[in-house]
Parts: sequence; C-alpha cells; structure tokens
Amino acid sequence: MQKIAAKAEVLVSKIRPRHFVAAFVLLLLAFVFLWSASRIKNVTVDIDGEKQTVVTALASPWRVLEELEIEIEPEDRVTVTGFGDGGFFGELGQNEAEIRIQSAVNVEIAADSLKYHVTVAEGDTVADVLEISGLEVREHDILNVPETEKVDEGDDIKLTRVDYITTTEEETIPRGKTVRGTSLISNGKTVLLSYGKNGTLLKTFEQKVVDGVYGERELVSQEVIKKATDDIYVKGDGSAISPLDYGFEIVNGIPATYEKVFTNVRATGYYAPYGAGTATGRLAQVGYVAVDPKIIPYGTKMWIVAHGNTGFVYGYALAADTGGAMLSGKNFVDLYYETYYECVLNGLRRVDVYILETPKK
Repeated sequence: MQKIAAKAEVLVSKIRPRHFVAAFVLLLLAFVFLWSASRIKNVTVDIDGEKQTVVTALASPWRVLEELEIEIEPEDRVTVTGFGDGGFFGELGQNEAEIRIQSAVNVEIAADSLKYHVTVAEGDTVADVLEISGLEVREHDILNVPETEKVDEGDDIKLTRVDYITTTEEETIPRGKTVRGTSLISNGKTVLLSYGKNGTLLKTFEQKVVDGVYGERELVSQEVIKKATDDIYVKGDGSAISPLDYGFEIVNGIPATYEKVFTNVRATGYYAPYGAGTATGRLAQVGYVAVDPKIIPYGTKMWIVAHGNTGFVYGYALAADTGGAMLSGKNFVDLYYETYYECVLNGLRRVDVYILETPKK
C-alpha cells in the first residue's frame, strides 16, 4: 500500500503547471466557438406578407431591423419569435427566428349615429374592427361588408341597426244575428230568444325600425281569443221544431203511414243545459222527448203536431227521456227545446202523437 502511494506522488510531481493553462485555454476557445455559432440564426422578416430571410448573429430583433433599415411606425403591430431572453445562454440552440410586421390600417365604421376611427393591422378583418370598437352585431342588424372580409386603408364600414317592435291589439268581434223558422208563434211574427255576446280578436303587429326610423306597422297574425255568439231570433213560418228526419212521407202535415196515434194529449216543453243527459244515456237535443216508457217504449220514432193539425209542428221525435209528470200520467209528452224561452212559448199544448216505428223487442 505504501508503494502505491509513493508512485502516485511521483506522477503528480511530473505534471507541469503550464499544461493546466493550455488545457483551460483550449476549452475556453471551444466554448466561445460553439456559443458564437449558436447565435447565428436565419431570421425571416415578414412585412405584410412579403418575406425576406437574413443570416445574423445579432441577438436583438430591433438591431436586425436597424441593420435592414426597416422603420417601424408607432401603430404597426410587431410579433417576434425565436429570439431569446437576452441572457448569456438565452440564444443557445435557437437557429430560426421571425419578425412579423403588420402595417397599421386606418378605417372608419359608422354605427348608432356615430363614427369610429379605428386603427388595426394589415390582414385584420371587419370582425376585428368591430371588437376594437366595442360594437356588437345583433340578430337583425346589417353590415355593408361581411365580418370575415379583410380591411384595407380608408375602408368605410357601416353597421345599420335594425329592430322589430311587436305590439298587440284587441278588436271586438260584433255578435251576429241568427233567425230560424218556427211554428211556436204565428206566421210573420219574430221573437228574440236570446242575446249573443261580442267576441274578441287579438291582432299582432310588427314594426321595423331602421337606425331609429320607424316603418309601417304590418299585421303578422290574428287569433280569436273569444268567440262571438249570435242573437237568436225565431220567426213564425210554420217550420218543424225538430231537425230529425226519419224519411216518412208526410201528406198535408200528417204521416201517410203510421202504427197508431194518440190524439189530443197534453204536451209541455223542457230545457236542459248543453251536455245534459237523458234517461236512455243519450245527450239531450231537439227532437228527443220525454215519455212514459210503459206507454211509448224508449227508441220509438214519432211525428208530433198540434191536435187537428192546426199550425204547431214539433216534427219527428224520438222517445229518449222520461219525467215525473209522464210517469204520474199528468202529462203525456215533454218536448225538448234549445232555450228556456221556447219552453215558455210552448206552454201547454194539445197535440197528436203519431207512432211511426216501435223498436223491436
């Protein structure tokens, strides 16, 4: 072990100090060479799409522009990539760089009765101008140029404001007048049965406003929100009350054929609200009458006229309902009417009831 240590001391003693100096100088020169080589880069200068490339070791993009005698206006947009942060090691390994210059473009945009003078960069679009101006294009607004179009020096852009105002108005629908024939009153006489009601029509209008100037209102829709109902009149003309029609031959107001007839019997009138039912489950309607089903079975088809055929004609009828007066024998038949006043006009009448067809058992 002592022999090995002695040999090491002999080797160290043979190294001269000048060898250390030479090695350090060589290492320093190599580093400087590599560092200098790394700072040489290809710089592309793009001015509004026109490009040129230079090889330079300048670390500052502004020095490069100065060497190329390129002047920058205060409002030009300059974008730099590939240059380091300026530190000693900031440029190592960066051999490509770009300096992009977009020249300032002055445009004017008119909107809301104002004019905006805007400076943007070459290649910017109408949308960029709008954003810088703080202007928003709404749904119906009109631009004289597309938002995607690139702007040029001195361009005039116009933004036209368009609004639509919607209003509604209610209009009265006058009630009408319905006159139907009847045999409840003497011929030529007219009686008001019921008053109708006015309806309501909702109209929707639209008005176009262009830059504050109002156009004509236009009707765009209308809707009946309340239907009008007619005044109902009856006029004496000998018409049958019932709308039913069973197709039997009627001669001089009397059926040509029938099964049997009940003469000079009592007939009253009754009324029920729309949608009311009957003893047979049918909905009440004109032509359906109440009887005693033990005398006239439900479903029997009849013809009913004033006793002796003296003017009143109820017409075709169907046995569909009953009532206490019929079951007790106080009344023979109760005739259905659409209105209470017609029941009053009917009062108590003496009628002949012709049995046309009895339902088969």
